[in-house]
Amino acid sequence: MEQESYSSYEVIVALQNIGISQEIIEYVVPIAGYESRVEGTLFTRDALDKLSPSWGIFQANVDSMAPGIYKAMNELGVDIPGMSDEQKKVLIENKALPGQEEFIDFTEDQKEFVVDWFKNQADLNANALVFKYMLEQKMKDKNTNDFKVAVDAMYPMTVSKFNDLNNEDAQAVKTQISDIVTSFFNDPDRGIPEPEEGFDPTAGMDTTTTTTSTTMPPEETTETETKRVDTSSDYRSQVPKQAGTYEETQYMTRMRRLNPNYRKDQFLKNFDNVTRFKKKDPTQFKERPVVEEDEIKFPFGTPVTSQEVLDLLE
Repeated sequence: MEQESYSSYEVIVALQNIGISQEIIEYVVPIAGYESRVEGTLFTRDALDKLSPSWGIFQANVDSMAPGIYKAMNELGVDIPGMSDEQKKVLIENKALPGQEEFIDFTEDQKEFVVDWFKNQADLNANALVFKYMLEQKMKDKNTNDFKVAVDAMYPMTVSKFNDLNNEDAQAVKTQISDIVTSFFNDPDRGIPEPEEGFDPTAGMDTTTTTTSTTMPPEETTETETKRVDTSSDYRSQVPKQAGTYEETQYMTRMRRLNPNYRKDQFLKNFDNVTRFKKKDPTQFKERPVVEEDEIKFPFGTPVTSQEVLDLLE
């Protein structure tokens, strides 16, 4: 069975889901809450006005709002009995040509069907859709693009009470719902339920805890254990006095290593150091006389040929 009433948050979400803007929601939700209040309960699903045949959360008047009500029920797939194609066209367009005036309203049988639908079937989403098309109808009737003009025409008595600052009851309801609407749109944590008073997060849980004591044996040390070397003092003994501290040098080294070209630069530097001894300066080369291949000259005696030397060695 459908619930009998709804919260302000639920009404706001239902209107959002059908595309109603925040500006309209902020204006109409307090009005709807006051209009559908039954014995102090706001947003009563099957609320009936005391002075007119207006039903539901948004008090749809079955006498004057037939076009809006029909469009919503038609979209929801609810077939109203006794509808001719001509009447459907008139209600959809909310326009009756001369001779079609009777089709702009529901017949008595159709009103009875619609009332029963509001009483027993129309849920929150259905009521929200009815409001959407009632507002569309009223804005067309009033020939206005200002939704406030249409809403004020739909709910003149409630708007009058809200404008009367001396009406304490109306002001209390208006303030209560308006604060909730403001909170909904401004509070980023909306929708997260608050814990109930006295809520115990450990209820139903096994709170028994077992305490165990684990004693770790002391670590054994040996005489051969390597001792940490005091690198800072070792560093100071090997560098000139004007050099930076050990910490400063260590920091600068880390910074240089962050340079993507560090490894490349270090390689080239070391490569030059290793290969430097192999390099020779061409300007230091000594010039030597070139002799003929087949003649060997000695410091004294007669020159001989290489062939003569070979013959002698044999």
